[in-house]
Amino acid sequence: MKLACMTLPYATCSLERALEGISRAGFRYIGIGNPHAGIELPDADDSRAIGQLNGLFARYNLQPLQLMSNAHFKIDQPIERARQRMQLAKALGIREILTIGTQSYRSFPSAPLTEGDMQLLNRAYIERYKQIAEEAAARDLIITIKPHTGNTATAAHMLETLQQIDSPHIRGCYDPGNVEFYEGIVASDDFPQVAERTHSLIAKDHRGERGARDFPIPGTGDVDFPAIFTVLKRSGFEGHVFLERVDGPTVPELIDQRIADARMHLERMLKEAGFKPE
Repeated sequence: MKLACMTLPYATCSLERALEGISRAGFRYIGIGNPHAGIELPDADDSRAIGQLNGLFARYNLQPLQLMSNAHFKIDQPIERARQRMQLAKALGIREILTIGTQSYRSFPSAPLTEGDMQLLNRAYIERYKQIAEEAAARDLIITIKPHTGNTATAAHMLETLQQIDSPHIRGCYDPGNVEFYEGIVASDDFPQVAERTHSLIAKDHRGERGARDFPIPGTGDVDFPAIFTVLKRSGFEGHVFLERVDGPTVPELIDQRIADARMHLERMLKEAGFKPE
């Protein structure tokens, strides 16, 4: 099982500084996709930039496993944006593209959408993702969806959405930190319902009440990772686990320390559940 770190904690730094810190912390796998110091990833047809990216990955001995692409796959965007993101994934040798579902709020948590509005959004989402599934199948890609209110809010919502799309190329990416933050429920109780449809897992912790913006180092907050990892192991999971957030000061050297501590905690908990994390 591959344990990866997203570059997201280093969003205010250059991508190279992110890669340097992640490599120094002992990771060998990464998730990419967010801008760094305001600079977006290149287009797939920019062969020179793609070559430079692959050179950076090789320099720091890091392999990208996941491409975060929330904005590109929204149902109000042209399908061509999703196709372009798939082409970028192929150019970088990445098989999994991470996306989200519909969202239940105009502004969380005080301005929810009506039930009628959500029904319209959810129907449009299913139709779009059936089309996306065909595009992903043609490119041998996996598109994952993760909890973010709406039709992926909980394991039950994710499972229903995945069943409606009905494609092996659309899978779940469970995020216990988001479930506890947005829904205020215990993620370890929620997760088993969608464990067998889970392709990857975001190792995001959360601390405090619903809506509290506190995402500490995994294993130091309220999420019961040992229970989640045990269920994951029993489900026959063969995917990847990604560290996404370790909130705190944005001084690069302090981020380095937090992700190194996170790797230590996650490796211990994964081994206790029976995994052999790389």
